[in-house]
Amino acid sequence: MAFFSQNKFDYFPIALIIGAIAVVSMMTFGNLEKEEILGFINFNTLIFIFAMQIIIYFATHDRVLEYLAIKLIHITKGDNRLFFYVICLFTGTMVAFVEDLTLSLIMVPLIYRTCRALEIPAGTYMMGMTITINIGAILTPVSSLKNLIIGEEFKWGFGEYLSNMGILFLITLITTIFLMDRFILKKEEKPTEKNKKILISMLDPKIVIENKKYFTMTIIVVLATFVIMFLGFEPALVAIISAAILLLIHYKDTSFSDIKNDIVWRIIIVFAVLFILSNSLSHFGFSELISSGLVSLLNDNIYLAVFITLGISSLLSAFLAGTPVTIILLPIFSTFINFGEGFFPNPIIIAFISGVNMAGNFLPQGSACDLLTLTLAKKYKVVNLDYKRLLK
Repeated sequence: MAFFSQNKFDYFPIALIIGAIAVVSMMTFGNLEKEEILGFINFNTLIFIFAMQIIIYFATHDRVLEYLAIKLIHITKGDNRLFFYVICLFTGTMVAFVEDLTLSLIMVPLIYRTCRALEIPAGTYMMGMTITINIGAILTPVSSLKNLIIGEEFKWGFGEYLSNMGILFLITLITTIFLMDRFILKKEEKPTEKNKKILISMLDPKIVIENKKYFTMTIIVVLATFVIMFLGFEPALVAIISAAILLLIHYKDTSFSDIKNDIVWRIIIVFAVLFILSNSLSHFGFSELISSGLVSLLNDNIYLAVFITLGISSLLSAFLAGTPVTIILLPIFSTFINFGEGFFPNPIIIAFISGVNMAGNFLPQGSACDLLTLTLAKKYKVVNLDYKRLLK
C-alpha cells in the first residue's frame, strides 16, 4: 500500500495553493456551494488512509511483520536460492495487505543481516524484494491507495480484484522470480555450510516478541480485518473499527496522542485537494471532452484502448507519484469506459491498475519502495545494488 512515489518532492504546499485557487474559482465562477465542493472528496478513502496508518503502527510496534519475516528466513536454513524465493514470495504477497514502505523498512535490514552472516552480497535479494513488491501491489483493493480508489469507482471488491488480477499477478510474479534466479542468482556465490550454521544459530523469531499478549491480540485483529474486508464489507469502516480496537487493547501503554505524530496528516489533506481537482474536471465537463475525443480516435478498438490506457497510466506514474496520477486520470478513464459502446470494461480497468502500480519496475523513481530500497542499500554499503542496476 503506497501513499506517494516521490519522496524527494514535497507536494503539500503546492497542493494547498492549487486547492485554495480551485475552491475560490469554483465558488466564484462556477457558482458552486461549499457543500457541493466537499461532495467531491472521497471521504471513505481518507478514513481508510487514517485508520490503516494506526493499524500498521501497531503491527510494526508489536513486531508482527518482523516475526513472520525472521520465521520464514529461519525455515530456509541458509539455502540462498530458497532464501531468495521465500523473500520474493513473502513480500509479493504481504504487500497486498501491508503498506510497501513499512514492508521494505522491515525486510531490507533483515536481508542485509542475513546476507552478511552468509557472507554473500545482498543486492540481488533486495532487488528481488522491491520488484515483487511492485508486482504484488496489483492483487487486492487494499494493496495500494490507487487500487482502493479505482475499486470504489468501478465497484471492484476483493472478489473482483482476485478474479481479474490474480492470474496476472501469479504469472508475473513466478516469471520474474524464475528469470532472476536463472539469469542472475545462479551466477552469484553461494554460502558455505559453516555460514549456514552460523545463520541458524543467530536467528530466533521469538526474540522479537516483547509483549506476547499485545503480539497475539494484534495478529488476531489484523487477520480479522483483512478477512472481513475480503467478505465484502466496506474497507474504510472495517479499518476504522480495527484501529479503534487496537487503541483500546493498547490503552495502558499507548494512547492516540502518543501515535498522532506517526500519522502523516499532510497525505490526507493532499488527497482531499486532489479529489476536489479531479472531480471538478468531471463536473465541468473536461473529463467528458477528453474521453469522447479518445473514443472517436479509437473507433471502438478494445486492443488499442487497453494499450493507450496502459501506456498513459504507466508513463505518467513512472515520472510522477502514482496515486495522484490515479486520482487525476480516474474521471477520464471512467467516462472513457462509459462512452465506449463496444468496450468491455475489465481489460481497460486491468490495464489502468497494472500501469499505475507496476511503473516502478520501469523507472525506480516511479516507486517509493524502489527509492527507499536504494537509499537503504547505500546506507548499508551494498556493493551490487544501485540505480543503474535496478533500472536494467
